[in-house]
Amino acid sequence: MESRDKQAWSVMMVAYANHGYGREAISMFEEMKKQGIKPDDVTFLGVLYACSHSGMVSEGLQYFDSMREYGIVPGIKHYGCVTDLLARSGQLERAYKFIDELPIKPTAILWRTLLSACAGHGDVDMGKRVFERILELDDSHGGDYVIFSNLCANTGRWEEMNMVRKLMSEKGVVKVPGCSSIEIDNMVHEFFAGDGRHPHSQEARRMVDEVIEQLKLVGYVPNTSHVFHVEMGEEEKATSLRYHSEKLAISFGLLNTAPGTTLRIVKNLRVCPDCHSMAKLVSMVFNRRIILRDLNRFHHFEDGVCSCGDYW
Repeated sequence: MESRDKQAWSVMMVAYANHGYGREAISMFEEMKKQGIKPDDVTFLGVLYACSHSGMVSEGLQYFDSMREYGIVPGIKHYGCVTDLLARSGQLERAYKFIDELPIKPTAILWRTLLSACAGHGDVDMGKRVFERILELDDSHGGDYVIFSNLCANTGRWEEMNMVRKLMSEKGVVKVPGCSSIEIDNMVHEFFAGDGRHPHSQEARRMVDEVIEQLKLVGYVPNTSHVFHVEMGEEEKATSLRYHSEKLAISFGLLNTAPGTTLRIVKNLRVCPDCHSMAKLVSMVFNRRIILRDLNRFHHFEDGVCSCGDYW
């Protein structure tokens, strides 16, 4: 560009952050400052987002503190990035205190960010405190109940898990089904976890079976640690994982595109650990580049590696 204004720099930083290129986003921020361009609130949002998605805790906190040097008052999204930064790195108590002491009223989304991290780190006690704070602000979001009930199940607190699911039922809160889409020949194909509403769902399921068998040859083992059904055995858990919407979309893409074609998938929820592992192996075994956009970010799978560095 002949003229790079503040907006152009900021957009590039946010894009780098979304795709997991944290260091590149930071380098761009420093280069922008060298060019004499003053950052604004959007610029800092990109920098903080990059730090939180790349595990750069100290750098992110330093940039957050430097906002005042430019006369920028943090907004709720900046606070959200810092919460995410601390929570992802396992500093759950510090993140809780950060939210609790904000100069503005925290939103349910901030607490929700911390709840997801509690689940990721297996801290059910902190998760319970956070879940209760969320319900004070918004008791209609199905994802909150699912995350906390799964956390209870994962730590063997079955009674609490049942109480949460009962509460969910009483309030009429519904879990959002997983859905993934892929565009092939200008047509969008949408798959839901486990069901057969797509006209080619049986075809996609058969392809999933073939793909899984090939992946097993290079070490794929279903990660059933996030399937929380007491009545299910390991084999049943593996079966429930097998037909997640991401796997159906990826397999359908393999079946209906030429070898070497990049597969672009959109998922309405956060990609699960098992599907993430499967996508990495598919990219290596089938020599495909897969770009998966989930609820939080872009994942670029290539040669058995993901751009997120398994930090998502």
